[in-house]
Amino acid sequence: MEIGAAMNSGLQGMQRANQQVSQASQEIASASTSGRNDVQQQDNANINGGEVATEAAAETSQSVTAANTTDSLVSLNQGQTNFEANAQTVETADEILGTMIDTNA
Repeated sequence: MEIGAAMNSGLQGMQRANQQVSQASQEIASASTSGRNDVQQQDNANINGGEVATEAAAETSQSVTAANTTDSLVSLNQGQTNFEANAQTVETADEILGTMIDTNA
């Protein structure tokens, strides 16, 4: 594999990992915000007398939100690991290129 191709592959991988981290972060932030909205909606429904139905709906919503948050956290960690691996690829390609330049000089 050419050094340029390795460097390019590493850079593209870093960009994809960055996008994955950004998306996962947005999903986590969104889940946090929707959790607060669910609590507020439950409080409003309890005031209006729909206590039993809203408790069941809130429990379902909380479990779905927890699952989505867990998936997003896993995705966030995967993105971070992918970024680090691709950064290592770029670093290694850079070192090899430097060694080749020093050898030819």
